[in-house]
Order: sequence, then C-alpha cells, then structure tokens
Amino acid sequence: MSVQNLKLLSDGYFELDMGMLVYAKTPYYGQKYMAALKPLLIQTDSDNILVDTGIGELPEKYRKFYNTDRQVTLQQSLAGEGLSPDDISMVINTHLHVDHCGNNRLFKNAKFIVQDSELKYAYNPDRFQKGGYIEELFQGLDFTTVNGDSEIVSGVTVLLTSGHTPGHQSIVIDATRSKLGKTFVYCGDEAPLEENLQKRNITGILYSQVRSLAAIDRLRSIKAEHIYSHDRTQMEI
Repeated sequence: MSVQNLKLLSDGYFELDMGMLVYAKTPYYGQKYMAALKPLLIQTDSDNILVDTGIGELPEKYRKFYNTDRQVTLQQSLAGEGLSPDDISMVINTHLHVDHCGNNRLFKNAKFIVQDSELKYAYNPDRFQKGGYIEELFQGLDFTTVNGDSEIVSGVTVLLTSGHTPGHQSIVIDATRSKLGKTFVYCGDEAPLEENLQKRNITGILYSQVRSLAAIDRLRSIKAEHIYSHDRTQMEI
C-alpha cells in the first residue's frame, strides 16, 4: 500500500479574531479573519482518508457563536473529486474542536482515529477550552484511539503535537512514490498559519504554551511541505 494522491478540500470559512491564531501579538487583537476550513483527502491504493472534516452544519443553539461562509461545503468538495461521504474509509481528526470534526457524522463507513488523550479531554475540557468542543459532534462515534506517534497505514503517520490541546496530533504523509514526489505534514492547529511555523509564533488558543512551542519546533524539524489548517493563502498543494 502507498499514498497515490493528496488534495486539499474545502468546507468554507469561519470568522476568527486574529489574536486567536497568533499568541500575544497585540496588533492582531480585534482583527477579523475568515479562516479557511481545509480537510485533506489522502488517497492510497485501497483507502480514501480524510484529515479533519471542517465545521459542518452546527446544532441550532451554537450557530449564533460562529460566523461561517460555506458557499462550498465538504460534500460538494468531495463530489468535485468524484467521491461521496460513503467512499471515505477513514477519518483522522487532528483534534476535536468544532471546526475540525463538524462533519464527522457524515462518514458512515469510516474508521475514526484520534489520540486517546484528546478524546478523554474533549468530554471534560478545562473551562478555558470548553468553548472549542461541542459534544454532540463526536459523542457516540466509534473512535479508534492511539497513544503518541503511530503509523496508521503505510505512508500515513500521526505525531503527537500537544499544546493547542492536550491530545493534538499532526499527520505526516509520505507521498514520495506518488506523482507528487515529496513528503507532506498536515500541521493542524499547532500551526494554523504559515507565520506560526516560520516565525515560531505559537497559536493563540492554548492548553500549554511550553508544549505548543515544542510541537512547533518538532514540525519545523521535519523536511517536508507543511500544510497549515486555516491559512487562506495556501488552498492547493
């Protein structure tokens, strides 16, 4: 088995304060940013794998808290690749914040992968993280949990990059034997913008500043093309 193709998909955009994306950068406070929602499709010889699933249609009581622009939905983006939700065999969630698992329930045939520490925390987050989790989006799903770094399938490895949340993970994809000919790293929300990685500026929503900086440095050490979860300037790979 090997990775054959990668494609950045879209579930639209949602509005954030820039201060939530870069820690303690005061000029960003109050600036509104329409953050891209960019699930990654990984196609191997036998699997269609999604990394994260966007924000989806939120339960009614939560919609007032999120300004979204979903002129393109994940379902439409998949259809553009000739796929339906039923064709997805695996979903790897970097973490379980609302904008990364909102469409999970669409994928009836998928195996769900998350860090064990993330799943436990999502059900009982600290008060300062509680707003990022909506239990209805993941409650009752049959997750397969991993602990730390783990090869999920040949060419697809998750790395524990804790900091943004306790069980955040990033995904390394070895596509060197495909037409792409290189390795990629989906950074998730440890580096939602290119600036986070290039300038070692940790994200503004945090469980641990110390862990987040260590995660940034780990991601920087990997010789690969890095994919940033919310950066609007990088919509293709």
